[in-house]
Amino acid sequence: MMELRCEHTMHGIVEENVLEVKCKNNLCGARSGVIVLHRFDITTGTLLSTNKYKDPMKKEVKASGSRNQLTAVRTA
Repeated sequence: MMELRCEHTMHGIVEENVLEVKCKNNLCGARSGVIVLHRFDITTGTLLSTNKYKDPMKKEVKASGSRNQLTAVRTA
C-alpha cells in the first residue's frame, strides 16, 4: 500500500493497481456526515466502485438543533 499525500492531506491510496480517493462532490453523495470513496483501476483509469460511508468523526446534530440537548438553567 502506498499513500499519496502532501504535508497536510492524504489525497489517495494505491494498492494492487487500484487508486482510492475521497470525493467531496455533492453530486456523488458527499455531504456533512457522509464520506464518498471512489476506486479506480490505475492501468485503465476505469472507475471500479463508489462507496458511501457514515463519517465516524462527525457528530450528528439532534432534531432540536443542539448537539448535546442541554436545557438552559435560569434563576427566577
